[in-house]
Amino acid sequence: MTHGREAHENARDCVDRLLAAITAGDLEAAAATFVADARVVRVQYAEGRVCGGAIVAVGLPDVTRWLEAIIERDVSVHRIADHVEGESLIVRTAWSMRGFDDERVHSSSVAAYQVVDGRISTLRATSHEEEGAGRPAARV
Repeated sequence: MTHGREAHENARDCVDRLLAAITAGDLEAAAATFVADARVVRVQYAEGRVCGGAIVAVGLPDVTRWLEAIIERDVSVHRIADHVEGESLIVRTAWSMRGFDDERVHSSSVAAYQVVDGRISTLRATSHEEEGAGRPAARV
C-alpha cells in the first residue's frame, strides 16, 4: 500500500480512469477500477448535514450493475476539483446525462473515494441538489 502524496496521486488516477470509462461507455474498464468487495454508498442529508447513507452496491457484480445503469443513461462526467480528507479523496464532478424524453440533464456531484492499491474500495456519493449546505463525510 502506498502512502502520502503518491497514494493521493494514485487515487486521482484511479478516479480519472473511472470517469473516463463511464464517459466512453466502457463498462469493463469502469468495473476494473473497483476491488472485488467494493461498496457504493449514497450519502443522505437532512438540513444540510450528513445524516446517514444507503448502500447502493456491495461487491463487484452489484457495482457493475450500478455502473451499467449509469452508462445506459449516456453520462458524460469530469473532475472539477478534489482534495484529500483523511484517507479519502473528495472529488467534485460535473456531469450530464440523458434524462426524460432524451433531454440532457446537467448537474454536479461530490464523492468520497477510498482507493487501495489503485482500485476503489468504497465510493460515497451525493448529487449537488441533495448536498445542500453539507458535504460528504469521509466515513458514513
